[in-house]
Amino acid sequence: MRVGLVEDHGLMLEGLVGVLSSDPRFEVVGTATSLGDLKQRAALWSADVVVTDFALPDGTGAQVTRHVRSVAPGTSVLMISGVKRLTFLEEAIEAGCVGFISKVLGSTELADAIMTIARGASVFPVEALRRLTSPDLSLPGATITQREMEVPRLLASAHSAPEIAEMLTVSAHTARNHIRSLLTKLGARSQLDAVVMAVRSGLVTIEP
Repeated sequence: MRVGLVEDHGLMLEGLVGVLSSDPRFEVVGTATSLGDLKQRAALWSADVVVTDFALPDGTGAQVTRHVRSVAPGTSVLMISGVKRLTFLEEAIEAGCVGFISKVLGSTELADAIMTIARGASVFPVEALRRLTSPDLSLPGATITQREMEVPRLLASAHSAPEIAEMLTVSAHTARNHIRSLLTKLGARSQLDAVVMAVRSGLVTIEP
């Protein structure tokens, strides 16, 4: 798994590199210490996942995400933050992140989050998502089918398209079509965005 890192704190960056480099599942293919630094490097990384801090000296993790998505659409972004603010999660979702976790989590949790994202699922703090969502968002006019209504529930449980296919007893191709159709009908920018919209509209309930 090829991983790029964006972190301006030297010790934190060194620690991330050390943790991931010691795990045979990962190859750290590049590091950046700022948004400007990233813009000179990201296109050359060919990373599967980029892990970025939310706070950078010249920008935010949301800006990192938008840049990565523009130059490397096949790369997923995991945002980390040491501050527990719902606005950070909202910005991560808006930018198109597929994961958002706390900086204080251990190396095992970080590795698990990266692997989850790499297999096509989303990672987010359930408690924060539960507080972020509110039942006041109406869905667009398009009709959501019964089968499509099952998709956000499974996405909310960090299941990938192949896993969703197995649970719904359909092909992986059909599961991906259900996911794409749901995102289109909801007007969602990402799977994580779709989960938030589905919770707000009452399609999905986030369990404790």
